[in-house]
Amino acid sequence: MKLLLAFATAALLAGCSTAQSATDTPVTMADITELIGKPEAQSIDSCKVLPVGKKACGGPEGYVVYSRETVTDERALLDAIHLYNEKAKEDAKTGYSTCEHIPEPKPQLKDGVCWIP
Repeated sequence: MKLLLAFATAALLAGCSTAQSATDTPVTMADITELIGKPEAQSIDSCKVLPVGKKACGGPEGYVVYSRETVTDERALLDAIHLYNEKAKEDAKTGYSTCEHIPEPKPQLKDGVCWIP
């Protein structure tokens, strides 16, 4: 009985550490870009802009544009950007950057694709 309990506990702990390490993998800009895909839209109202990254002086490093028409899982995209920004915020504590303010661009629609200048 003790052996069975020990085995079950070990299996449970192994499963937890595997699940935790999967969530510890940092989100990259490539991951975000893949989630966005090609931001095609028929209406400018579908084009959305989100801040990404964090400068040491505050404010985002930049912005990404996506289309609500083509993103298959908007919640996954927003969660990925949140994780990316949290990591960038931690990195900014020990880094340096320009203190230039980057205003949020307005999305534009050209030839059926959302973009930001």
